Amino acid sequence: MKGKYKQLVVTLILLIYPFAFFTVKAEAKMDPRIPKNKIVALVYDDSGSMWEQSGTSGKQPIDNWKYANYALQSFTALLEKQDQLKVVFMSSPTVANPIELDERLRQHEIDQIRAWQGKKNTPLASLHTAINELNKAAENNRNSDFWLIVLTDGIFNELNHLDPSIPATQIDADKKALFSSLQDLKAKVEKNGTSIHTTLIPIETYLNPEELSIMADFKRQWKESSGGLVLESKGQLDIIQRINEVAALMTNRDPDEQEQFDLNPVWKGNELVLKSPFPLRRITLLEQSAEENASFQMKEFYMNNQRIEKGIEGPFKVKTPDDPAKLNPPIRGTFTHFNNVNGDGVIEKGTYKIVFDKNLTEEQQKNIEVVAEPAIDFKIGFHKINSNGSLTKDPSVFFKGSKMRVETTLLKSDSSDEEIDIRDIDVGSLFEVEAKIGPNSLPLQYDRKLNKFIGEFTIPNNEKIPVNVKVNIKGFYQQEKNTSLQVLPTRKLSLVANTDSWTASLDKLNQAHPLVITPMVNGEEITAEELKKIMNQLKIESPGHIKIEKKQKGNQIYIYPKSLSPIFRTSVGEVPLHMTLQGQYPNEVAEGTFTLRIEDISFFKKYGKDLVWILILLALIVYLIGIIIKPRFDKNRISIEYKQSRRREKLREARVMTENFHTSWVQRWLVPYLAEKKRISDLVFKADRKKDRVLLVKESQYADLIVRHEKLLDRSKKADIAIYHNDEIQIERSNNYLVYTFKSH
Repeated sequence: MKGKYKQLVVTLILLIYPFAFFTVKAEAKMDPRIPKNKIVALVYDDSGSMWEQSGTSGKQPIDNWKYANYALQSFTALLEKQDQLKVVFMSSPTVANPIELDERLRQHEIDQIRAWQGKKNTPLASLHTAINELNKAAENNRNSDFWLIVLTDGIFNELNHLDPSIPATQIDADKKALFSSLQDLKAKVEKNGTSIHTTLIPIETYLNPEELSIMADFKRQWKESSGGLVLESKGQLDIIQRINEVAALMTNRDPDEQEQFDLNPVWKGNELVLKSPFPLRRITLLEQSAEENASFQMKEFYMNNQRIEKGIEGPFKVKTPDDPAKLNPPIRGTFTHFNNVNGDGVIEKGTYKIVFDKNLTEEQQKNIEVVAEPAIDFKIGFHKINSNGSLTKDPSVFFKGSKMRVETTLLKSDSSDEEIDIRDIDVGSLFEVEAKIGPNSLPLQYDRKLNKFIGEFTIPNNEKIPVNVKVNIKGFYQQEKNTSLQVLPTRKLSLVANTDSWTASLDKLNQAHPLVITPMVNGEEITAEELKKIMNQLKIESPGHIKIEKKQKGNQIYIYPKSLSPIFRTSVGEVPLHMTLQGQYPNEVAEGTFTLRIEDISFFKKYGKDLVWILILLALIVYLIGIIIKPRFDKNRISIEYKQSRRREKLREARVMTENFHTSWVQRWLVPYLAEKKRISDLVFKADRKKDRVLLVKESQYADLIVRHEKLLDRSKKADIAIYHNDEIQIERSNNYLVYTFKSH
């Protein structure tokens, strides 16, 4: 095979491969529902214009028909056995030909397609037949995905404005009927919870300007009515390029990536070893060869060292039909599929081994291409970020202005909710995940701890925000999902009093009934549970002087006004209370001002009791001061020694007696201010503030009293006399002599 056409073979097969698995933007669901099968209706243009076109020298053969036929063969080879395929050939527009996909019959069906030789026109009835087939299938297939694919190289006969035999009114009526039926089909399928994908592939190489204008109008209405995809082709090689774009989208691949996802193929003798960090739906080996049949066979398939019995499907052989004009060499291909027929049918991530019946030559190895179909889905989740940093996914709290987090989690398809762990993968260089929230794009960053792609945003002021999340694993997987975020308006929180006025007398304030406040949310009473959460956010301020106690009872707030102590400090008259209650959601604050009317009381009631207590307190203070400053004897350090005799000369020999300064407890501690006094015989002594002395009171003094060896004479009874250590006091009477000596230790 010449290099140019060998490259064409490789490119064409690789590009056609994913045709059966195209998914456009889908409404995001919380469960990763993977349809059990695909139901496809394909309108195939086999009109004469696919074979030849008019040129300057007459009719010239072309081979659009050959590549279209080859694409249909490959498409049939690539579908799975549980899928359904019906082909409406335009040469037989009212018949939907079922294509058997059972492994035993599929090769026969491929050979039958290759033998098809239609050469008629482009009737609109063929499209109606395909739509009707999908309508019937939608009745009983609630877990299927539906495809409508139209491949044509010209405008439909009935819509040709250039044909004078067709009235313009009839053309408009036919178009209206066609696109109405497309809209009805889309609505019916989506009502069942499934999806419809419509793709129009117009080959516009040989259309004149008038026909191009007609086709442009048709494409516009196609998009508007079904939301479908239109991929134009301008020629033979351009057909391949368009298929390349379709192929990338149909397998959720990134069409901008030049390199396909690589399973790291390694040849070891007669074994091909592959590795994947992701779960796969299916692995397909494509053999490109100029030979009619391959010279080798594939015998065994292993998944993570486990042999998968009956895991090989095929090979299915396709080739271009015989070309009478011999414009280009034939193209041949062989498709062999590898599946996991156990469990959920997913090929788990890991290492795979394909065993051949013999060692392959280097040339044979080069002729084999490996294509992997990802078993990947993802789910979208929203959480509100609370003020304390915690998260909640309750949509009833998604208010305008709330701080939110969007999460994207990769799932294994065909599972209920099994996450794909990608912590060991170089996520930064391989993944691009982006959420478009309304008009704003938000790149999502991978959180290795959570194994999720996350991003934070603030809910704008819209009632419903469209959200589109795109996940791109470069060169391997690309998918978009659309959902929406229902935004709730910020709740209106208010405070309502149970009475219009509140009044109490100042002296009865502490026993008065409470002021009852009921918080309201959007005009309805708050629940007790919610009030409990925000009760500590209640703030009460007042310019008056009053004590306020608050308590929750059920879904109400009880306010207890209390007087200050003393009571006359409490404000009277109209006392305003300004209350602020912060709700549990952003921008949710209730404020209210309520008036307390406190009636004043008489002067005696207001001040009398407190004045009495003040006087008692002052008296107590004066008394305590008197007790504290009262002069007391230091009874443990001072004493009086005295001796007595009838004769002066015998006084020295008299017996000495000692008297201390002990007094009664009452006199010492309970009598304030008055200095402690002690009578010793005929003399009375009084305590001084200084502890080393005592005072001889003036009442005990007389003129003949000798103090410190001197008679007092006229100094007596004038003032208290201080008596120091060893000072003597002598008393002389006619028949008695006394000597007192003060001792300070």
